[in-house]
Amino acid sequence: MRKIPLRFKIATAIVVLIGLIWTMTPILWIVMTSFKERAEQMNIPPTLFPKRWTVQNYAEFFKRADFIRSFSNSILVTVSSTAISLIMALPGAYALARFKFKFRNLFAFLILLARMTPPIVMVVPFFLIARFLELNRTYFPIIIASSFLSVPFALWMMRGFFAEVPGSLEEAALIDGCTRSQAIRKVILPVIAPGLAATSILSALIAWNQFMFAVVLTNSSTRTLPVLVNMFVSERNIDWGAMSAAAVITALPMIIFALLVQNNLVRGLAAGSVKG
Repeated sequence: MRKIPLRFKIATAIVVLIGLIWTMTPILWIVMTSFKERAEQMNIPPTLFPKRWTVQNYAEFFKRADFIRSFSNSILVTVSSTAISLIMALPGAYALARFKFKFRNLFAFLILLARMTPPIVMVVPFFLIARFLELNRTYFPIIIASSFLSVPFALWMMRGFFAEVPGSLEEAALIDGCTRSQAIRKVILPVIAPGLAATSILSALIAWNQFMFAVVLTNSSTRTLPVLVNMFVSERNIDWGAMSAAAVITALPMIIFALLVQNNLVRGLAAGSVKG
C-alpha cells in the first residue's frame, strides 16, 4: 500500500476541521442560547457560553400543553411518510434498474424534478387539494406531502443499489423455481438491506425536519415539532431562549436515532459507493 504523504494528511485534517467548525458552530450557539437568561441572550458583543446557566427556557417549553401532541404527531408523520415512500419507491427503483425500456432515463429525471422543485412552489397546490377534498384538518395532507418529497430521493438511492446486484443472482433464483417476486423478496432485498436501511433513515430525517409543508398543511391538532418551534416567534417579540430550547428538544430524537443506526447508515452509504 502506498504511503500517504504527511502534507496530504495535514491538508485533509484542516479541511475536516473547517467543515466541523462550519457545521457545529450554529448548533453549539443554539444549545448555549437555550441555557442563557433572557437578558444575556441579547448582549452586545454577544458571548457564546452563558455566564449564568439556567434551565428556565426548557421549563417554559415543557409548560406548553401541546408539546406531547406535537411530538406524537411528528412520530406519526415520520413513520407513515417513510413507509409510504419505501412502498412506492422500491418497485419503481427496481423497474428503472432492471428493465430496459424507452425513455427510462427521462422518466427517472422527471421523478427527480419533484425533489428539485422548491417546496414553496408545491405547497399551494397541496393546500388547495387538501381543502377541496376536506382533508385539511387531518394528517393526510402532511403525510402525503412528506412522502412526495421523499419518494424521488428514495427511488434514486434504491435504483443505484438494485443496479449493483448482479443480474445473474436473480436469474439463478428464477432457474431454481422462484417467481420474480420471490426472487426479489428472498434474494435481492437481503443483499441490498444496508442500502434499504440507509434510505429509510435519510427519508425519516427528511420527514422529521419538514417545515414548509407542515406550517401550511397542519393545524393546532396535527401540528408537528418544527412548527411548534416557530410558535415562539410573534409579531412583537421572539423568545430566543425558549425557541432555542424547543429546537434542541426537536433535534434530540433524530440525533439519538442517528447514533443508534449509524452503523447501518455508514454500511448502506458505503455499499452504494462501490460498484459490485
